[in-house]
Amino acid sequence: MRRIQIQHGPDDNPVVAAQRARSMIGYHTSYDHNLVGMAMTQGRREDVVNIGIGIKEISAPPGMSGNDFAISLYHKLTPLEQTFIAPEQGEEVVMRRLCLILALKQAYIKAIGQPMGFDWSRLEFNIPEKKATGDGRPLAGWEFRVWTSELGWPIPNSDGHIKQAYQCAVAFFRRTRETKFIWQNDARELESWVQFITLDQLLNVADKLVE
Repeated sequence: MRRIQIQHGPDDNPVVAAQRARSMIGYHTSYDHNLVGMAMTQGRREDVVNIGIGIKEISAPPGMSGNDFAISLYHKLTPLEQTFIAPEQGEEVVMRRLCLILALKQAYIKAIGQPMGFDWSRLEFNIPEKKATGDGRPLAGWEFRVWTSELGWPIPNSDGHIKQAYQCAVAFFRRTRETKFIWQNDARELESWVQFITLDQLLNVADKLVE
């Protein structure tokens, strides 16, 4: 994870300068198909080094059913997680739950600085009971924020036009004694900390990002 330390000038108050020296920005990026996301936070070093974002399009590859797609990814899931996406649940439910679990795992793996070759089955997200474990141990201190994003334009397929929906998740180490899940279903609440921009808007400010 890249870390950007905020610099301070020689005329700063020593106390303020010390605070700024400890203040850092931590961030991670992720993408899938047409959606790119960045999770970013600022604070003390120990508060910003563990943050990650996961994005998974809620769609199976062309020519593949949702159930077959889920089965092909069983190696990334625990036996308990596999019961959540059993074919009898229905294809729509299977895809939604599968992408939720994968986005959560991706966010956590990025947050702890592991490569995508990490064994995803070492992590287990028990969504109904709001529990998360790694190697059988509770992921205490972690906060997971979950929401769904839809792109503003449809894409053509063999049956006409469909909207692109993505499951998103952010993992953030809060240093508490519990594991916390936050489902952001209210658009107004989501807008308080998530900003959506188009590629054109990003290009307009690209020069400022490298200053």
